[in-house]
Amino acid sequence: MRNVICISDFPPDLHEWVKDEAKRRGEATGRRYAVALVFQEAVRDLKEKLDENHADPVEVGHAD
Repeated sequence: MRNVICISDFPPDLHEWVKDEAKRRGEATGRRYAVALVFQEAVRDLKEKLDENHADPVEVGHAD
């Protein structure tokens, strides 16, 4: 099963920021940079950070 997030689900200001970021990256590289790539990279980076935070085992004690 895949989770799907539609661009229309994002707040308008976040969507505008992503479009601006894609434009900025495109201008910096001289190549077209898709808005979807900005979203994909952000989700991948977030997943990596979350995985890192959960990589170390956590000791859980029992309440007496």
